[in-house]
Amino acid sequence: MMILTIILVTLPLLIQAPGAELPRLKTVVTQAFAETHQGFSSDEVILQTDLNKAFIASCQRQLPDTDVAAFNWALINLRKSGKLPAITSRRMENSKTSPEAKHIGEICARVVMDRHGVSIDRIMTDPKLMADFDASARKMSPEVDLYESRKAAFRLRKTRRLKPELITRIADWGRQVNEYPAAQLTKQVDALPESPGIYLFRDATGYLYIGEAVNLRKRLTQHLDQSDRQALGSYLTQQGFKGVIVEVHSFAKDARIKELGVRRAYESELIRSREPRFNVRP
Repeated sequence: MMILTIILVTLPLLIQAPGAELPRLKTVVTQAFAETHQGFSSDEVILQTDLNKAFIASCQRQLPDTDVAAFNWALINLRKSGKLPAITSRRMENSKTSPEAKHIGEICARVVMDRHGVSIDRIMTDPKLMADFDASARKMSPEVDLYESRKAAFRLRKTRRLKPELITRIADWGRQVNEYPAAQLTKQVDALPESPGIYLFRDATGYLYIGEAVNLRKRLTQHLDQSDRQALGSYLTQQGFKGVIVEVHSFAKDARIKELGVRRAYESELIRSREPRFNVRP
């Protein structure tokens, strides 16, 4: 009972933004949005770099000590609760998203969500997490339109396509997510851990192949040297390694991922949700 009382007392303090009282923050954010949105929606103010800079600058003039992410987070929640009175009727002239940007948006959202254990809303409202998302997108395709990729990720969130896999919601087991350009790995395979885990091949066309291994370094060496998976091997032979990223999920030494059944359950969850085109569906 005492623990519950402590939680109830401290919860309001935890949800307030650093450097600002919550009612004051909401007022400032509402005013700043009205001043800077230029007819665009709150989502666009979050996603468009120039609009967001203007919005943040307006907020900081009144609350200079408040964390930047708190302004964006408050904006999203004010929109969800229907408390943004400003009229928004303007849209981007070209609102179509390319297939490449859609694939990159989904993949990079999932990478950052896996890496930091956060929602897509948190990614798009926190400048550090957004920078991680953008860097991942640039790694996949240097010419990708970052706005399009952000927009694609936001759309997927609205359709609930970015829900974390069930097994990751049950246990994390000290998971670490790292990305390696496949071309680099062919020369630096020692960068890979010799431990159990999961690996994902992907490029700007989407997820290619997902597998599990008792020894990640040994298994991925096999894939990078004429993969025994015919479809993946043929693709890599025809396309080369340019633009192909190997995403590695490794775990703490004492994690249950060392059990084959657990690895296969994790692998199956990823295959189900991410639909790599060269896997046989489990």
